[in-house]
Amino acid sequence: MKKIALVGLLAACMAGTASAQMYGVVSAGKSSLKIDCEGASTCDKSGSAFKLMGGYKFNDTIAMEVGYMGFGSAKVADSGISLTLKNSGLAVGVAAFLPMGSDWNLVGRLGAVRMGTKLTGSVDGMTGSQTDNNITTYVGLGVGYQVSKNVSIDLSTDVSKSKFNRDSLDLGSGNVRAISLGLTVGF
Repeated sequence: MKKIALVGLLAACMAGTASAQMYGVVSAGKSSLKIDCEGASTCDKSGSAFKLMGGYKFNDTIAMEVGYMGFGSAKVADSGISLTLKNSGLAVGVAAFLPMGSDWNLVGRLGAVRMGTKLTGSVDGMTGSQTDNNITTYVGLGVGYQVSKNVSIDLSTDVSKSKFNRDSLDLGSGNVRAISLGLTVGF
């Protein structure tokens, strides 16, 4: 009985390997940071976002991904003081693909990101910056259209958390969101 179970497990692993595929994701778009900047004369919570990921599909539905995600920046200014928060980090997670017909698919992402929140401040021409790094989660949801066997065009959104609390300066935390258009290319 053990031999039969072992042969079945080996066959399942080999079937997964037969459909295994490496791929890369590159996308760019808009970002937004949910922060409170009430009372500031200037408050720009949106920026440019990007994602560079590499993945390995174990089968048609489950993959492991690693890469770099840029969640853009937000700018706040008032009375000679300006602050910029820039959010980006290294990410590792899983992706689940759900085929929807012959050319469309949904993809869900879940993982951890080492989010670097860089604060750059300027007061009367003097500038300084610091970075606070935190491990946090990210989730993503996207839809892809297969233009060829190994290339799809994707529209996705990714959400994570930005946090800055360093050297007695606690700016709290806020959600960061990226909406991007990109390509997934299989190798």
